[in-house]
Amino acid sequence: MVDIRRGFSSFSVNDIDAARAFYADTLGLVTTVPSEVGGLELHLPGGGDVFVYPKDNHTPATFTVMHLVVDDIDAAVDELTGKGATFERYEGFSQDEKGIARGLMGSGGDGAWLQDPAGNIIGLMSGEG
Repeated sequence: MVDIRRGFSSFSVNDIDAARAFYADTLGLVTTVPSEVGGLELHLPGGGDVFVYPKDNHTPATFTVMHLVVDDIDAAVDELTGKGATFERYEGFSQDEKGIARGLMGSGGDGAWLQDPAGNIIGLMSGEG
């Protein structure tokens, strides 16, 4: 059996400075810039890290690359909308005027999706996750 010490996910962006501003300043995540690799580490509340790396020929993911669990999705959507975020709308399920899909996520929680500056899809969800 493989002896795995820890895991993390990663995804690419086309502008690491814009990504840092979005993840740190807009979303409020703790970020660090490991000088040896030129990327960005996102430190998630509750543990875990995500590595964001620059890629010249970046293509935005067409799926949700990361979900962030929030206590109050309405307050989170309102705050991020106030910071200029636009929430995505998807065919196939109902979303309210804020772009929130009610009762869709795990344990009946609510979900909403926005794009980072590189076009990657980030999900917000309430509920147990």
